[in-house]
Amino acid sequence: LGSTYVKLGQFIASAPTLFPPEYVKEFQYCLDQTRPIPFSEVQAVLQSEFYPKSYAQIFRYIDPKPLASASIAQVHAGTLRTGEDVVIKVQRPDAQETL
Repeated sequence: LGSTYVKLGQFIASAPTLFPPEYVKEFQYCLDQTRPIPFSEVQAVLQSEFYPKSYAQIFRYIDPKPLASASIAQVHAGTLRTGEDVVIKVQRPDAQETL
């Protein structure tokens, strides 16, 4: 249920008309303090997910700068070897500890 609690907090933070202002304000701090994980860690996660294949066999390009970074995952733009543009969602290595 860990990720459910994170999503619940995000919902409270983004629904100021449904919850007391002090709750909304406190949960908004959680939304504002998510730093991106280094691209080297993203690469390590991808490598472990696609093992024994190398993720480089699947993706022609992955933008090292994330499109977004959140409490559970980070999103990067990329291009498959086939030429298709994709969005790659990578779970943060510390997500389980956070939850």
